[in-house]
Amino acid sequence: MTFPTRWCLTGTLTTRTSLHIGAGTTTAHPDLKNDKDGKPVKIAAIVRDYQDQPYIPASTLKGNLRTWLKDRVTDTTQLDSVFGREVEQDQGLGGYVEFSNAFLTSPFLPTHPPAYWRQDQQTGIEVGVTIDRLTRTAQEQRLFHHEFVPPDVSFKVHITGKDLNDCEIALLLAGLEGFNHADQPIRLGGDHAQNKGCFTWQLQTVAQLDQEATKEWLAKDSPGIWYTALRPVTKEKQSNLLQIGQNLLHGTANSPILELHLRLQFDSPFLVNDPSLKKPKKEGEVSSDPGHQPRRDHQGKAVLPSQSLRGAIRAQAERIIRTLGGKACELTCDPIYKQEEVENLCLACQLFGATGWQSPIHISDFTLQGEAPSLHQEFVAIDRFTGGGCEGLKFNAAPVYQPTFEGIWKIDWRRVEPWGLGLLALLIRDMIEGDVTFGYGAAKGYGHCRAEVVNWSVTQLEKLAELWKLPLAKLQKAQQEEEARWGLVNEWVQEFRKLIV
Repeated sequence: MTFPTRWCLTGTLTTRTSLHIGAGTTTAHPDLKNDKDGKPVKIAAIVRDYQDQPYIPASTLKGNLRTWLKDRVTDTTQLDSVFGREVEQDQGLGGYVEFSNAFLTSPFLPTHPPAYWRQDQQTGIEVGVTIDRLTRTAQEQRLFHHEFVPPDVSFKVHITGKDLNDCEIALLLAGLEGFNHADQPIRLGGDHAQNKGCFTWQLQTVAQLDQEATKEWLAKDSPGIWYTALRPVTKEKQSNLLQIGQNLLHGTANSPILELHLRLQFDSPFLVNDPSLKKPKKEGEVSSDPGHQPRRDHQGKAVLPSQSLRGAIRAQAERIIRTLGGKACELTCDPIYKQEEVENLCLACQLFGATGWQSPIHISDFTLQGEAPSLHQEFVAIDRFTGGGCEGLKFNAAPVYQPTFEGIWKIDWRRVEPWGLGLLALLIRDMIEGDVTFGYGAAKGYGHCRAEVVNWSVTQLEKLAELWKLPLAKLQKAQQEEEARWGLVNEWVQEFRKLIV
């Protein structure tokens, strides 16, 4: 019988993008009240600990880590030893590893607080509205709010285990490195298609309590708690364990990824409004603050949120489908519950997601490049009968002028068919030609831009060739030669047209 060696891993997970791990409940904010009845607005709440601070539940960490590893190991025996397995034939198996809840390392004080930031609760609130894709105006009763943890917030991770051999502890370490994966990182929480829930993992200590250390611990007059006897593993052994873990993983689960680096050059004012910056006026007070101000990221720069961009391009994709005689739902298709039911979704929902089906397109926030001047514009509503200004309907805005934004699209080739890439090609063509506007005030001349594909890359060409039953040489030639590339894109467009007809 071998001695049951104990292990202890510690590290930090730091948010790279905003995080929302839902609690399934709602909360309120003192500055958010319903305009009609003055009651607090219902806000989708995140999970909180006993100190009313956000945290990462142990079950969330363990479940997402196991799922990511499951697709990347050939033999699941070690995976079952580490994480356990579900009941099979009335016999389950508990894992050797125990995860603790990951709490905040310390209170976060942002240089540029997000909307409706609450320092005591360490959260901001994202406000969004569903746009009617036919009228292109806000849908009634479709305003939504949810809490989130901003980027640069760190959580302390603490994992213990027993009876783990070197391969099993190495597999766990390799899994944790999955948070740093360049193309398909482990994500936590919701809105993955909007690139939310991404982290940076930093391993801090790997320690073990073996037979020799245990004897020394028990020989003490007052040995104390067992984990005080843990011995740190040397940096050399840590490196060896990490290498063993990487060797245990294979790349078959890594989908072929098409990454597009896009630039949006605006030739007009641009604004995605941040309602938290509009301060309520007291009776008789005249405020100099603009009523509409741009939403900004954690660096204080104006931003085009991924959700706003996704809504605009989805609407344009639906117009393309309808223009060619196809059908697209007005809002969203009925939910699906099995992968086999994907064909029940309209083409737009298959490409951009629906209830039960995550979009294969991951879109990052588009961030401001360089500097962009700010304007101050005054507006007044015109009475359509008298032709004069409507009393009490004067408003103003402070957009940024002719900004340049850049961001990344990542398309999972495994979950999109050639016709989908054909539709995307037509959509990007429209963006390049300036047919898609973004943000507030398109009817007022805001949000007009032209897109440019700055760079693109494709991973896992061999898998793509196997997946789509295409000659590998054809794909390699398209990657290297522009003429061959456009020929392949044209084939995808024709696949889309055939499907519409």
